Amino acid sequence: MEPHLYYVIALIAIASGIFKFLLYPAFFSPLAKIPNAHWSCSFSPFWIFWMKWTKQENRQIYNLHMEKGPAVRLGPSLVSVNCYEDGLKRIYLGGFPKPDLYFNGFAVYGTGNLFTIKDNKTHAAHKKALSACFSKSSILSSETARAASRDVLFNRVLPLVYKAATENKAIEVIELSYSCLLDTFVQWQFGRSLGSNLVEDEKERRMYLDGFLGVSEYTFWQYHFPGLISTLQKIGIHLIPKSVVSAFELVENWNLEKCDKAQQLLASGKQLSAEDQPVAFEPALKGMSEVDAKPKEYPQRLPLASDMFSLNSGAFETSGNTSTYLFWELSRRPEWQTKLREELLGLNPPLKHVPGKRVEIDDITNPQDIDKLPISHAVIMETLRLWPSVPGGQPRVVPRPCTLGGYHNIPAGTTVQSYASVLHRMPNVFPDPFEWKPERWLDASPEELAVMRKWFWGFGSGGRMCLGLHFAYYSMKFFFAGIYSNFTSTVHDHGDMEPSDGYLSGPTGHRLELKFHLLE
Repeated sequence: MEPHLYYVIALIAIASGIFKFLLYPAFFSPLAKIPNAHWSCSFSPFWIFWMKWTKQENRQIYNLHMEKGPAVRLGPSLVSVNCYEDGLKRIYLGGFPKPDLYFNGFAVYGTGNLFTIKDNKTHAAHKKALSACFSKSSILSSETARAASRDVLFNRVLPLVYKAATENKAIEVIELSYSCLLDTFVQWQFGRSLGSNLVEDEKERRMYLDGFLGVSEYTFWQYHFPGLISTLQKIGIHLIPKSVVSAFELVENWNLEKCDKAQQLLASGKQLSAEDQPVAFEPALKGMSEVDAKPKEYPQRLPLASDMFSLNSGAFETSGNTSTYLFWELSRRPEWQTKLREELLGLNPPLKHVPGKRVEIDDITNPQDIDKLPISHAVIMETLRLWPSVPGGQPRVVPRPCTLGGYHNIPAGTTVQSYASVLHRMPNVFPDPFEWKPERWLDASPEELAVMRKWFWGFGSGGRMCLGLHFAYYSMKFFFAGIYSNFTSTVHDHGDMEPSDGYLSGPTGHRLELKFHLLE
């Protein structure tokens, strides 16, 4: 071959590369019509990675949507969509599949779970076994859930709060919320005999919370560059420190041990009381495995444990962060504490803490009565709106060309996502969007309420919305009903209460100390 032909081939290759990676995405792709978050987004993902790395993503995306409209291009094949009809409804109710990011970030034991499944058909089949026990009617009528509320809230948390109130001592309520909600869920999930006790057992609390939350600092690498993590590990470079990985493995082992014990409890054939029933574990086991298999040898052991881990970790972290912000808002607004308390005093029987008295199930108010309280529901809804525990983008993959955000022919394979932190702060839907105003849920007209509910994304939407949303409402409503039926609260001290900017979010300072005061 003549030397000049090599130059021609090289020039053609360079020109083709320039067209494919620069000119086409910037000028000829259907995505080129969508406003860029940054001039580089047409051909590079650097900008969005920089936003994630520097923890600016959620607030910058909000500002961009306010400036540029319902669709913003964040990368060569990544679009943020902030509208309902050809946004939320089409993407999340239309069955768009999930990308690999969910497996990268939320797989446990090296295996996926209900949350990480990509396609919706497989997810629906997998979810079927658990759907019944997670329904609202099942949870509100569950004797196991009611026993968990008795044991955790009334016989552990309220005595602890009472003691602190009588001694004029502050309580750090972020970890109290995490502990109470995890203990309540785990007891319902696995049964009373296999429940946890983070509220009272400091060793178990430190093992779980330090091990689970320690990895959060490294989620950027975990979500987006899992291959790099593995490659560097082979040459002795650990992007996630070995000590952090080891601490997380202790939490994995804790969960796996509960699964193994629950499987053997069911395999024994013993008649279990309602309080000891492993409500969430049993249908999952029957749907995936063999109830009477040998210990630690039941089929699908690790995928089943991964499902259970996904459920209990989600139950404590998201609801715990919501509860923290609700404590924060109520403790600065005594008028809302008064409104809530007046509503709670109408319960029969009242949720009264009597020092030294062991509470029984019959002493506890019917969960259906608590669920119906409008002020209790409004303060939780408003907290979920203003301080969403999952504020970050929830990506999906376009399965076929479609229209999104007013832009036509969005190509198949494009990753699209919406953000609760943007949806919940649209001023035309939620006036004064940065203000905590529970009255918006109480005073709205039916038409206004319908619009707000469409845009409310505290638990996602569609077939992939949070499976545990009814248990989240149940446990948070009981938690706050128990506290504010007996005490008032004031802020004693706190760290930075601005939410951390990421997929999941809690207070950046991770500290909120309250003083509780006995009702006169």
